Amino acid sequence: MRTVHVIEHSPAPVNVVGEAITILAGGDLSKPFEMHIQEGVQGGGPPLHFHPWDEAFYVVDGQVEVTVAGKSTTVSAGGYVHIPGGSIHAYKNISPTAKMIGVVSDPRGGQFFAAVDRLRVPEDLPRILEIAEAHGVIFLVPKPPC
Repeated sequence: MRTVHVIEHSPAPVNVVGEAITILAGGDLSKPFEMHIQEGVQGGGPPLHFHPWDEAFYVVDGQVEVTVAGKSTTVSAGGYVHIPGGSIHAYKNISPTAKMIGVVSDPRGGQFFAAVDRLRVPEDLPRILEIAEAHGVIFLVPKPPC
């Protein structure tokens, strides 16, 4: 059953491989969507990946290069992008700092962010990939040689 969800104070952000992500509305409280504030530095952002839920970004500050299905677009402050579930995508902050509001249609997005809080690359990469897969996120990263 859907309920009214009011946030009076922003929760503390989690650190997702260098990106500060504040999970504003997550889990069952906000279905059918959840909302995040994502802040990062130049060059930050996830590698190519996909998941079954839709995702949208509204760029609040800076510039972000968003790649969906092999096509890259630079999105500046005031710009918006919607990414359908199952689409292979990535984003990279191309300005010195960038800030986006992210909206996803499944609570596993925020659950994944919370689960990888403070894990680091490259040392924690195997664990990050395992947590991602458990939450429905598949990263397209080269497998290390055996």
